[in-house]
Order: sequence, then C-alpha cells, then structure tokens
Amino acid sequence: MRTPLRIAVTALVLILVLQPLLIQTAGALASSSKKQSKMTDDQRVAHVLSRLTFGARPGDFAKVKAMGVEAFIAQQLDPDSLDNTAVIARLRKLPTLNMATPLIIEQYTPPKPAAVPSPSPARENSPAAAPKLVAENAPGAPNTGMPSMQNEMQMEAKKDGAGASAETGMMPSAPAPKPTPAPKNPQMVVTELQRAKLLRAVYSDRQLYELMVDFWSNHFNVFAGKDADRYLLTSYDRETIRPFAMGRFRDLLGATAHAPAMLFYLDNWRSSVARPYPAKNDKPAGVDGGLNENYARELMELHTLGVDGGYSQKDVQEVARCFTGWTIHKPNEHGLFLYRPGFHDDGEKTVLGQRILAGGGIADGERVLDILARHPATARFVATKLARRFISDDPPAALIDRAAAVFLKTDGSIRETLRTIITSPEFFSTTSYRAKIRSPFEYVAAAMRALNADTDADRYVLEAMNRMGQPLFGRVTPDGYADRANQWLSSGAMVARFNFANALASNRIKGTRVDFAKLLSGIDQANKDSITAKLTEMMVFGDVSAPTKAALEKAMRADIAVDPKTTSQTPSATVSVAYDAKAPLAPAGAEPPPAHVAALLTLLIGSPEFQQR
Repeated sequence: MRTPLRIAVTALVLILVLQPLLIQTAGALASSSKKQSKMTDDQRVAHVLSRLTFGARPGDFAKVKAMGVEAFIAQQLDPDSLDNTAVIARLRKLPTLNMATPLIIEQYTPPKPAAVPSPSPARENSPAAAPKLVAENAPGAPNTGMPSMQNEMQMEAKKDGAGASAETGMMPSAPAPKPTPAPKNPQMVVTELQRAKLLRAVYSDRQLYELMVDFWSNHFNVFAGKDADRYLLTSYDRETIRPFAMGRFRDLLGATAHAPAMLFYLDNWRSSVARPYPAKNDKPAGVDGGLNENYARELMELHTLGVDGGYSQKDVQEVARCFTGWTIHKPNEHGLFLYRPGFHDDGEKTVLGQRILAGGGIADGERVLDILARHPATARFVATKLARRFISDDPPAALIDRAAAVFLKTDGSIRETLRTIITSPEFFSTTSYRAKIRSPFEYVAAAMRALNADTDADRYVLEAMNRMGQPLFGRVTPDGYADRANQWLSSGAMVARFNFANALASNRIKGTRVDFAKLLSGIDQANKDSITAKLTEMMVFGDVSAPTKAALEKAMRADIAVDPKTTSQTPSATVSVAYDAKAPLAPAGAEPPPAHVAALLTLLIGSPEFQQR
C-alpha cells in the first residue's frame, strides 16, 4: 500500500521532468485560453500580490480585494506609511546589524598569528591557515555560489595563572591580567545579514521596498566571500542600499561609489596615479601604485550605461583616472571611505566626450557620476532591468521607452519610474500573468509567507537556498544573479526546491514551524476534497493547470484510509532517497501535519504555479 507522500513524490518526479516545458508554456496557455486582453479582477489581485510582494499570506487576497489594487500599489510605493515594528523586533536578535564597521572588525577578526621561533614547526590549526568565508554554516554542506570555508580555527585555552606561588622572600605577584576574549566567528557577520534579509522578506509589511532593496543589492552586487567584504557588507546594506532603494538613482549610485564594500570588491581602493621613486641605497628606482580599471568598467557596463551603452576602452581608462585616490582607510581595521589627494590623477580627462578640467580632485569622480546618472543609455538600462523584474523576461519595448522617459524627466526617481511600470497596461496584461519564475530566495520567502511559518531564518533555511543555487550575498561575479527563468531551471535546482517543499510541508526544518492546526482551522481534516480546495486556494489562489490538478487528484484518490490523527513519520527518508540523500534537513521537532496534508502541500509548493509569480 502506498502512502500519499510516496504518491506525491512520484507526481513530483513527473512534474520535475516536465517543469521547464510547463513553466515556459504556462503563460501562453493562460493567454490563449482567455480572449480578453486584461486580467480578471481576481487575477489582478493575485498578480499584484505575487509581483509586488514576496508572496501572499493567508488573508492578504481578501484584504487587497477589499481595499482595491490601486490603493494597494499606492500604499506599497509609500513604505514609510507602513508599520514595520513586527520585523524590527525579530531583527533585534541579530546584534551585528547595527554595529559600526570598525567594531565589527575588532570583534570578529581572527587574531594575527603570534611569532613562532624558527625551529618550531607551525601547528596545523595555527591562525596562519585561517580559512575563507563560507556560503553555508555547516561543514560538508553543498555550495553552488560561495567558496567553502571550514570551521573557524580553534583557540588554545589560556592557562589560568591563579594559584602560582611567589618565590620565597618576595612580595606576592600581582593578579594575572584577564585573557583577551577569543574573537567571535567571522561567519556570524554574514550569516546575520543573510538571516535579516530573509526575515524582512517574510515578515515586513513594506514588501515592495524589500523587493527593491533586493533588486539594487543584486544590481550593485558585492561578493561576501572576498576577504574584508565579509565585514564591510553590513554597512553596505544598511547605509548604501537601503536608504536609497526607492529614492533618486544618482544618490544611490553615489552611495555605492563611496562604499568601502564596493571599492574593495572591485579593487578601486588600490587604484592610484603611478608614483615613481628614485633609487636609494641598495633599492633600485621603481614605481608605486598604478591604475586599476575594474570599478570603472563595471560602473559603466553593469551599474549605468550597459554593455551596449556607447562607451569605449578609452572611456574606461579616463573614468578609472577620475576615481584614483578613492580608497579605504585600513580595510581590515577601520574599513571606512577615504580620499587620498596624493593618489589622485589630477590631470585633464575626457569622459563620453565631456571634458573634465585638471585640478578637480575628488570632484572628478562626482562629475563622472553626474554624467552617467543622467545619460539616456543609463535610463534605458535601468528601465529595462526594472521592467524585466516586474513584467517579463523580455519586456515590451514601448514600456521600456516610457519608463526611461520618466527616469530622465524626474532626474532618476526610482519611485516614479517604478510607478510607471507597475501601473501600466503591460503590467496587467494576461501575457504578464505568471510570466516570471521566483528565484530561490523569493521561492523560500513565498512559501514561508503562504503558510504563516514562524522561522528564525537560520542555518537550515539558508542552506536550502544554497542548494537551490542562490546563496545570499554569494554571487562571485559583479553581474549579480540573472533575472531570467533559465537561471533557475536546472534539474539539480528543481530537486532542491522539491526537497525544501517537502521538508516545509512536513514541519522538518529546524528553526521553522508551521501551525497546521491554526492554518486549517474550521476544515474537516479527514475530508480530502475540503483540504484540497482550502490549500489550493491558499497557495495558488485556486488557479492551477491541468497537470498540477491531475497530480493533486492522483495523490488524494489513493486507496488508503485517511485518519486526521495519522502523520507521516518518515518523510525525510522517503524524499532523501528519491532526491537528495546527501543533505536531508534536520527534524524540526514541531508537530507534523497529517500525511495527506503534507503530500498536498508538497505538490502545491513544488508546482509550476507556485514557482511562478
């Protein structure tokens, strides 16, 4: 006799095989089956909840339907009008979020190795072999984006000097000073930033704002695994991205240009005018410093103009000259922005045909930012990326043109450019409905919100996203994660999604709990039809494709006796054997739901409809 969970697993395998085809054709099927060019009222509500939030919570659909789609959009475009105390209370448990960068470095940097006499061999666990940053918190956990790091070095316990007797005839010695506390695990800094990102996505009422923070963090990507950036990213998120996420693009661009995290990641902190020095004693003449073009190139290619924005290699060199001297004061000690006039190339420069006079100093870089922020190519590049995020992988050219025009007219207002896109006819076209695929981050947050899950967003959830292919702050290259379906549709990523769906549906994620009794209150849990209807409405607004509906019916029509008190005792073994035996999620200790409820939810969370937005 087969259990509902095993039937669900079989159905999931079928959906997994067909997933790319289902996702790519879902939008076409939806639009071809309806003659109207606009969405129905219920589709409009579902659409704004899937595009302007990380996912609907129970009751959100009725709430938005009652207040009206237009009122909801206006509310989300004004995040300061929304109460955010609930998520703030959760963030208080993450102490590094409000620490100044020098304090983070002081408390979380491993100590420098003590001098060891030359005859003594270096110990295997000496600080000299301090490992690199991790994308996950557990040794051996798979990683798709960030380089692995072993556990931090173990510190030898210092011997207590108490009790040592003084020499005969001498005064007692003074008490031994207290040993310096061992530094905290450096990975905690990045882990708390990752946890905060997910907690905000799940619990904040300022959903559109958090989506835009995620959008700009990805647009101005910084990799957490590059040495000092593990300490600099906290202030980057707090002081560079978040204050300007819905403000003026020039202000955001300027904040990133001054950010130590960005200067370190793209090596501009090392860029300076070449400084020749004469021969002295036994040292021959040479040159200190030199130009580094990394930041200048990415500033134009990825942050502003785009790869086809009309700049040349000469422009890259001239922009790099303009940003010489923009550096960091001791990145591994203070980590603060510093301009060094002696490192700046103060000669005349020409950027995109515009002359920058000699002697400008730090103003050379500011002038470049002004030129780039107001350039028509930048307006089009930013408008295209925003339209791709909120409309479709290939957004309509007419909408991009209108959004770019608003960007230029409003001096780069992110809010007004965004308003143009999310109130447009293209946004509410049936071809836009469920035309996007949720990234792993969006997928996890949406599932948590749909089930009203209580989560600490810690290790086990973060590792699940790593296995899906999106370690937070873990994109190595400066281009950020691609916002297209094919980025997330590999078979391995789909396997990881289904494992997560089953673990969440079975209450097996440590640190995360779903109150199924509350979620299904008022429903006869022995009535499979009622349960199916309730969960389908809650997870995908009752709108499912024929393949998903068939899978649900197959699972629910199994020839078994359904007892509402019966729960699945072995979901971990079943799914691990079927999919990913390497990294089963730890038991949560929470009460699992009835087996048929877990089976239904696994199917629904893993369905194409839920993975689409």
